[in-house]
Amino acid sequence: MANYIKNARTRRKLLRMSPNEASNTIAGNNAGFLLSILVHLHSGLERHEHDAAIMVEYVVQNRRPLGLPEQVLPAPSRQDGEKPLTAHEWKRMGAELDRRRAQTATDTCHIRGWLAPLQEILGLNDTETFILGIIFLYMTNPVFEQFWDALTRNHGRNMALCDDIPLFQLLSGAPESAIAQALGPEGRLRTSGIIALDDDGDISLLPRLASLIARRTSPTHDVRSLLVASPREATLQWDAFTHIGELGDIARQILRAAVAEREKGVHILLYGPPGTGKTEFAATLAATIGAKLYPVGEVNASGDEPSRMERLADLRCNLRLLEDTTSVLMFDEAEDLFTSPLSMERKSRSRVYFHRLLEHAETPVIWIANDLPTLGPAVARRMALCIEMRAPDITARTRLWQEMAEAEHVTLSGEDAVTLAHAIPAAPGIFRNALRSTRLARGNSDTASTIAMSIARATNGGLMPQASQPLPADYDPALVNADCDLVQLARQFAAPDCPRAISLLLSGPPGSGKSAWARHVADLMNLPVLQKRASDLLGQYVGQTERQIAAAFAEARDTGAFLIFDEVDSLLGNRGNAERAWEVSQVNEMLTWMEQHPLPFACTTNLATRLDPASMRRFLFKARFDYLTPRQREAAFTRFFRHAAPTGLRHVGPLTPSDFALVRRRARFMPQPVSHHRLLALLDEETRGREKGRVIGFCA
Repeated sequence: MANYIKNARTRRKLLRMSPNEASNTIAGNNAGFLLSILVHLHSGLERHEHDAAIMVEYVVQNRRPLGLPEQVLPAPSRQDGEKPLTAHEWKRMGAELDRRRAQTATDTCHIRGWLAPLQEILGLNDTETFILGIIFLYMTNPVFEQFWDALTRNHGRNMALCDDIPLFQLLSGAPESAIAQALGPEGRLRTSGIIALDDDGDISLLPRLASLIARRTSPTHDVRSLLVASPREATLQWDAFTHIGELGDIARQILRAAVAEREKGVHILLYGPPGTGKTEFAATLAATIGAKLYPVGEVNASGDEPSRMERLADLRCNLRLLEDTTSVLMFDEAEDLFTSPLSMERKSRSRVYFHRLLEHAETPVIWIANDLPTLGPAVARRMALCIEMRAPDITARTRLWQEMAEAEHVTLSGEDAVTLAHAIPAAPGIFRNALRSTRLARGNSDTASTIAMSIARATNGGLMPQASQPLPADYDPALVNADCDLVQLARQFAAPDCPRAISLLLSGPPGSGKSAWARHVADLMNLPVLQKRASDLLGQYVGQTERQIAAAFAEARDTGAFLIFDEVDSLLGNRGNAERAWEVSQVNEMLTWMEQHPLPFACTTNLATRLDPASMRRFLFKARFDYLTPRQREAAFTRFFRHAAPTGLRHVGPLTPSDFALVRRRARFMPQPVSHHRLLALLDEETRGREKGRVIGFCA
C-alpha cells in the first residue's frame, strides 16, 4: 500500500505547512464535518470510558478551529483525558458540540464539498458517504489521524486507517450492519475503486482523489473531469483502417450497441506488435460511434508512472464514474496487470478478481496489448471481440503515408508514397514519427525515408525489415521458362469462376522468376500479396515457429491476400531426416494449414528434392522453372538493354531473368555507353560455376 498517500508527514509536505498550521487550517475548513463526528462519538460513549478520555484530549487540542469557547471545556486538571469528566462537564461539552454543529451546518466545508458530488455520481448511500468523509479527514488532518490511531490502539488494532467497524459505528452513528456492508467487497466504496482494503484490513484512498483532497483542490461543477483523464481525440479517419477488414466494422457495431443499451461486460481486445496503430484505431473507433475515449491509468496522481494497484484503482473508479455516459475506456499495456511483482505473488487471486471485473464492467473497455500470451486464454474468452493489429498492406501503407504527410504538412507525392510504402514495411506509428521529424527538419520525402528507416531498423532489433517486393513494371511472363504453360495457368486462375483454394509449388534455380510469377498471378486475381521468407517464420523457442506459421496463414485469410512462402524447403523438410522433435512438429503444422487454407498460396524452393514427400499431395499445381531458352535469352537482352542480342550471347552459360536485371543495374554505375562485349562479360560472370540442371517436376 506504499503507493497511497497515507503518511501525515508526506501530506504536510504536499501542503507546505507545519503540523500545527496544517491541522488548524484543515480542521477550520472542515469544522462542520468534524463536529458531526464528535457529536456521534459523544452520544455513543460514557464519560468514564477510555475512548471518552481520548476524545476529550482531541477536543481540547482543536477548540479554536472548532470554535469552542473556553468556558465549555472541562477543568484544566481533566483536559488531558487522564481523569474522567464529571457528569456535568461531559453533558455540557456534548451540548456545546451539538450547538456548534447546528451553527456550522451551512458553512463551506472542503470535505462536504467533495462528498456531495461523489455521493451523486457514485450512488453512495448516507452511511457510505459519511465513512468516505472520515477517510478524507484522516488523509488531510494529522491531528485527527493521531486521534483515530489512538482510538484503534484502544480497540486492540494497529494504528492505521482500517476496517474497524465498531469505531466507524461510534464516529458515524450508523448501525454496525450498515458499516460492514459499506466496507464489504460488494459495497459501492470498494467496487467503485474509491477505497481499497489490503489483507490486513488497512484502508487506502484512490491515489488520484487522495492527492486532490490533500492539496485542498476544490471540486468543480463536474467532479468527473478531476478524476478521469482527458479524452483522447482521433487523429485518423476510419478509411485509414480499412486493412482491418470486417472485424473493424463488427467492433464498431458492438461498441455502438453497448454504449446505447448500457450493456455490461463489453470488452474489445486489440493486440499485436508495437506501433501497429492500436491506440489510433481505438480513438477512431470511439469517434465513429460518437463516444469519448478515456485512457485509464496512464499516469498516477503525481504525474509519474503508476503501479499496478493504481492502474486497477483508476479502472474501477472510471468504470463507475462513466457508466451513465457516452464513453469508452482504453486500457493500454494491459500486460502490466499480470507482470508486476505483486501479481506474481498473488497471481491466482488477481486473475479471479480481474475476471469478475471484466464480467461486471458497466462501461465498454478497449484493451490494448503487445504480448497476448501474458493475458492468457481466460481473459481472451471474456472479450466481446479480439482483433490482431498487423502492419497494413501496400495499399493501406501508401494511403497512410499520404494522409499523415498531409496532416504534418510535409510535401509527399503519390509516387513517393508508393515508394516509401514498398521500401518500409513498418507500422503506422513509425510513419507518423518519421513525418513529424521530417516537418521539424524541414525535409522532403528523402528525409522521411531516411528517418523512417532508422526507426524501423531500431524497432526490429537493429535489422532492417524486409522491403516489400513489388512486381517490376517491365515484368514479362514470356521470359519465364517452365515445364508447363504458365500463361494459360495464370489466365485460368484469374477467371471469375475459378476456385480460390489454389496451392502452388514453384521450384527451380534462383532468379528464374518463381516469386515474380506468383506476384503476377496475384495481380491478375486482384489480390494483395503477403510474402514470407522462411527466416521470417523460424523461431528460436520451442513452438514459436509453429505459431508464426499459423499466424501467416491467418493473416492471409483475414486480409484476403495471396500468400507466398519463399525458401519453403526450410519449413517442409523431409521428416525422415529430422533429428529433433520440433523439426517434425513444424512440418506437421505447415501441412495442416496447407490442407485447410481457403485462399491461394504458393511455395517456392530451389531444393525441391528436400521437401517432405507428404507435402507433394498438398499442392494442386507444381511447376518446375528452368533457365531461359536461347530464344528467351535473346528477347531478354533486347528488353533489358534496348538492343538486339549479339551472337556471342549463345556462348554465355545458363541465364535467368534476374541475371539480366542485375547486370542492367550494375551497368548504370559504369561510364556510358557500355559495349555489348562488356555486357556479355558481366552476364558471363553471373553464370560462373552454374550448371544447367535436369528438368524435373510436372504441371497438373
